[in-house]
Amino acid sequence: MLPAEVLERFVERCPAAVMVRAVLENLLRPERLDEVFQRAAQRQYSRQLLFSQLVAIMSAVATRSQPSVHAAYLAAQDKLDISPQALYDKLRRLEPAVTAALVRETARDAARAIDALPGLRPPVLTGGLKTYDVYCVDGNHLTSTEHRLAELRTTREAALPGQTLALLDLRRGLITELVPGEDGHAQERSLVPELLERLRKGMVLVADRNFCTSRILFGIVEHAASFVIRQHRSTLSWEREGKRRRIGRTATGMMFEQTLDLNYEGQTLPVRRLTIELDGPTNQGESEVHILTNLPAETVPPGEVVEAYRLRWTIEEAFQCLTEVLRCEVETLGYPRAALFSFAVAVVAWNTYAVVKGALKSVHGWETIEATLSDYHLMHDVLLTHCGLEIAVEASAWCWHQGLCPQGLAKELVRLAKRVKLSRYPKRKRGPKHPPPAKTGRRNDHLSTARLLEKRKRKRP
Repeated sequence: MLPAEVLERFVERCPAAVMVRAVLENLLRPERLDEVFQRAAQRQYSRQLLFSQLVAIMSAVATRSQPSVHAAYLAAQDKLDISPQALYDKLRRLEPAVTAALVRETARDAARAIDALPGLRPPVLTGGLKTYDVYCVDGNHLTSTEHRLAELRTTREAALPGQTLALLDLRRGLITELVPGEDGHAQERSLVPELLERLRKGMVLVADRNFCTSRILFGIVEHAASFVIRQHRSTLSWEREGKRRRIGRTATGMMFEQTLDLNYEGQTLPVRRLTIELDGPTNQGESEVHILTNLPAETVPPGEVVEAYRLRWTIEEAFQCLTEVLRCEVETLGYPRAALFSFAVAVVAWNTYAVVKGALKSVHGWETIEATLSDYHLMHDVLLTHCGLEIAVEASAWCWHQGLCPQGLAKELVRLAKRVKLSRYPKRKRGPKHPPPAKTGRRNDHLSTARLLEKRKRKRP
């Protein structure tokens, strides 16, 4: 059977798996990855193990195709001329600048492909004739690793390999920037100065109150960007407070607006403060939420600002998918640089899925995809099909996808997206949470489930 005929059978049975593989082949072209490494690396070099080969090994772990780094090495052993120890040494010395560049450059290519798709999601914020690029900012501490390092074998304390600060494009669904931090105990705000250097004019940052400090707000404005951030009272000071006036109701309560003049190191920054008096208290017992923004009141209404802030949970959902659907944290990688690189490769896999999801939105409608498509079921189906696709389809069959331009890739993805049956990947919305019932008995005692079910039958009338 010809390779094209074999590939067409996979298109008929699981077109989503073919879409994911096509995007991976296009974004992770070996020559492109090696070019990124050569530009970003400061002290490292490639001799026997290329950076593109390292990304391929870690991609198998991040997508759960292989259960561990060593298993991924054994699967690709015939293509490598190094020992397992050399692989681990390369991982633990990988520079954070290379890790950040991998996410940034591949996200840039993914954004071009999404922009070439028809029916892009409407902008989150519109200021008259101007459209803002809205991004969510949040940090993520990597979970503790196994105590494999000599320095960790004598302690019971959890070993934290590091943390990251991510920037998520709300319209495209891409994580466009990743700031890796090797100190797992450091405050995530310590990574913000490096993130500010990557801001562009016209960007809008949406963040929770942990990032509401005078230094961060004034730093955002210094880079000609804007912000929508929940107020943290203990980290700000202002010299003038305008009159508070009622605006109207939102989905969660009554909204008010006033102006503040923030001051920091002799500078003054006028901002708008939107206050929502909630219909019910938050989990922390708070009855009000204050949101600060420097977006102009003449063109950006308060309702759009509040709605943009409500979308900040999108990045939390991305972190959850990275943890549960993909594998962003490898517990055996104790060295910080290796753990951070593993997380970055999982982010690249997430961006690959974002391109596939963008193609599905362009065909089936972005509202339909957001409401009915299950990320878990789709990625699980892709994972089950991946092994058969790897064996049945020759590597040469994907060379065509590697050379596609963004417009060509978008056209191919639209063709495949039309064959995806959304009924195979239904999303189930969870009902309201109920308080757990009171429990009896001692912790180490045992019960027979069959006897309990027999008692239930006797109680029935």
